[in-house]
Amino acid sequence: MIFALVLYGAAVLAIGVRASRKAGESREEFLVAGRSFSPLMAWAGLSSTVIGGSTTLVLASLVAQKGLPGLWLDFAGVLGLLALGLFLARKVRESRALTISEVIGRAYGPAVRKIAALLVVLASIVWFALLTQATEAVLTAMTPWNPTRVLVGTAVLFVAYTTLGGQRAVVGTDVVQLTLMVVALLGIAVPLALVSLAKTGWPVTHLVFPTSAVYRWTDVAAVLVLVGLPHAVGSDVWSKLLSARDERAARTAALGAAASKLVFGLGTATIALAGVALGFRASPALYPQTLVALAGETLAPVLLVALVATMQTSSDSVLLSASAATAHDLLPGLPPWATRVLVVGYGVLGLVVALALRDVVATFRLGYTIFAAGLILPTLVAFLPGVTLSRTFAGLAMAGGGGVALVAALLALSGRPLGPDPVLLGTGANLLLMLPGLRTRR
Repeated sequence: MIFALVLYGAAVLAIGVRASRKAGESREEFLVAGRSFSPLMAWAGLSSTVIGGSTTLVLASLVAQKGLPGLWLDFAGVLGLLALGLFLARKVRESRALTISEVIGRAYGPAVRKIAALLVVLASIVWFALLTQATEAVLTAMTPWNPTRVLVGTAVLFVAYTTLGGQRAVVGTDVVQLTLMVVALLGIAVPLALVSLAKTGWPVTHLVFPTSAVYRWTDVAAVLVLVGLPHAVGSDVWSKLLSARDERAARTAALGAAASKLVFGLGTATIALAGVALGFRASPALYPQTLVALAGETLAPVLLVALVATMQTSSDSVLLSASAATAHDLLPGLPPWATRVLVVGYGVLGLVVALALRDVVATFRLGYTIFAAGLILPTLVAFLPGVTLSRTFAGLAMAGGGGVALVAALLALSGRPLGPDPVLLGTGANLLLMLPGLRTRR
């Protein structure tokens, strides 16, 4: 098992080293790979980005706890990607921007651009913490290794190859990682789960859909906002579209990623149900524990490496998004080499957050809450025909929505929830602050 992990780590570092020379030519090369990705490469990169800890560990835990209604966590992302591909992808790629904050700044001005960039940085740090925690959960569930050392080692590997090769290294590793995920998780783990369920029987109490007594329509609404909107308007998602060769490649990537996420989500639910039938407790560790039980000693190393690869597919993208938002939007006067230094700095901050929280599901909700409640509604308004939003109210909505959501999320983490889901509170505040600045135009 150790040999398989070392071999995988060496492979992704080699991709980073190979991409490092080209990535150092300019900031555009480092951040969007010179806008050179074909439809296939853009699809592989975006698919890998949207299939990470949330589509595996968090989704499996939710399905084990709530039953099939937990699949709304995945379906929300699929719907967001479909909306992106059908309505936004062409316009995003046509903008020829380097970051989502730059696109927002063109609509609302430089001050709002900086607010958007700050929200991207905050959310990206928390997302990186989530993915290092998810990798720790995988490795410690399948090995006797020390959790803290695993967390630190994971962060170092993620940071290293992203710093070396930028977007080219990210997508280069995405292709390798997606291949591993398809072969191991879909090709091996899902058939083994189906065989196991045929023997144990399906857990009947978990098969109610679309809602249940423990997962109501209000929960569905919250997850559609929490997860669905960031898949339509997301910094890491848009970075792949901005790296695409043309508008057709961007649109293909978004629609193809929606299909990929759907397939992996259904596969994860199948594995989760097999774990429930085998008696595993609902937790982030359920997914790797079920894989080990299904695969045995022979195939377990293959599945372990594939699951680690799944975590990495998103972690590198969020590091790059945070670095891009800082170097291109918050502090545009920085020299090109500073972008790589920022990747390291944000990796360290993400590791600190991961060590402080040590809860995959709580970290997942915190990252998505900040981003969804702060950034998305004003961004979508900027793409609506016949509607304008004043710069002042756009900035107030972003800062107010993100701030309310952050406070509500932190209170919930401390055991003093305000009532409604933090993402709904923040999004409601965003909408209220935005409404006075909305105008229609002919």
